Amino acid sequence: MDRDLKKVVVLLAHPNMKDSRANKELLNAIRDMGEVAVFNLYEMQSEDVFNIEVWNRVVSHAKAVVLQFPFHWMSAPSLLKKWQDEIFIQLAKTPAVAGKPLLVATTTGSDFDSYRSGGRNCFTVDELLRPYQVSAIHSGMLWQTPFVVYGIGSSKTEKNIAEGVDLYKKRIAAFIGEDQTEDSW
Repeated sequence: MDRDLKKVVVLLAHPNMKDSRANKELLNAIRDMGEVAVFNLYEMQSEDVFNIEVWNRVVSHAKAVVLQFPFHWMSAPSLLKKWQDEIFIQLAKTPAVAGKPLLVATTTGSDFDSYRSGGRNCFTVDELLRPYQVSAIHSGMLWQTPFVVYGIGSSKTEKNIAEGVDLYKKRIAAFIGEDQTEDSW
């Protein structure tokens, strides 16, 4: 996994990437960026998924960590939770993650208005992602405003994905240090 020592580590947790639309396009948008290492937890069927030494080396080298997943029942798919319980909890006790940005990049089937007080889901995505924010804070990481592509199950799916792809590339490029400004995202 030394070939994967890059500035940005993306942990992809999608149990069905084959049938994904949004996460597949987001991933395709950043995969070829020179300083991005993508680890698809659902494709890593070896012991490396839960090998703390491997992850310590990969994350120690990185400048930023991104957790990318589809929003599943107001959270991430189960394998990411298992990774957090077995790996992140140990990394959080080391200098490997300290001071590094942590970004959650997620997609939702419902539109933006569904995620608010009085909306169908009653809470904002920011509120629902508080456990990730607390994990970042307790481990000394720098919590980033979540990146959310809403409305993947709506009539505006194609438009939402296209806009999301452009903004995602800009967010990742900013972590790498490429010529992007905060105003552009």
